[in-house]
Amino acid sequence: MAKILKDGDLVEIIDSKDRIFLLKLKKGEKSHFHFGILEHDSIIGKKEGTFVKSLKGDEVLVFKVRTPFYVVHMRRVSQIIYPKDIGAILIHGDIYPGLRIFTVGAGAGALPIYLLQILNGKGKLIVYEVRSDFVDVFLANVYDFFKTIPKNLIIRKKDIYNEPIEKEDAPFDRVILDVPEPWRALQNVKDSLKVGGILISYSPTTQQITETKHALDSLKEFYHLGTFEILERRWKVETLSTRPVDRMVAHTGFILVAIKLKKK
Repeated sequence: MAKILKDGDLVEIIDSKDRIFLLKLKKGEKSHFHFGILEHDSIIGKKEGTFVKSLKGDEVLVFKVRTPFYVVHMRRVSQIIYPKDIGAILIHGDIYPGLRIFTVGAGAGALPIYLLQILNGKGKLIVYEVRSDFVDVFLANVYDFFKTIPKNLIIRKKDIYNEPIEKEDAPFDRVILDVPEPWRALQNVKDSLKVGGILISYSPTTQQITETKHALDSLKEFYHLGTFEILERRWKVETLSTRPVDRMVAHTGFILVAIKLKKK
């Protein structure tokens, strides 16, 4: 059943040239686009998938926002983990409701938003972030998406390199590192990850992933399940000309996956 669009909802506006825009509905407000002025009240109360007209008369299509579109277009303070990589992290991290997940590096909140969706209020998501400005944007994006701050989210302004993990936060079923020097965080997180728990480290460069793998091997407490990258190539599908698009965003980051071993 199509959802009724309400005041405060995040929606996607799709114009006649298939361009997509993010909009937060606010009663009584108007937004200016190249296709004309769009009154929010012309959308509020309608079902998603509805066509509405700008004041200029141009028709646009309105849907409630999809998570991958939101995380790419929300406010940013740093580079985000893109949906193609998030999908791999969720699968190889074996993420499901009820887990206690620890992440380092909040960023704008792209990965945490997906994790909170999957946890669905069950389990905990503990996020450590050292920068106050990142924390502020992270919380604002989470609030805009969920219209609240989920009760199972814990965020702390802490330096994982130099500060211990809070006792009440551990132990963890999963650890996900998205920091410039993940090898420096391994010593701090290894004792808080349960035996059989999964560790994932996300890094954009070969130097980072090599250093992390070396540090992981030195600990002798993890089994390296693999390191990989995800390449996504889009296609232009037309009746007489189906082909790859002209440009491709290939490499974004490496994903290292390891599992915690029982000490000998």
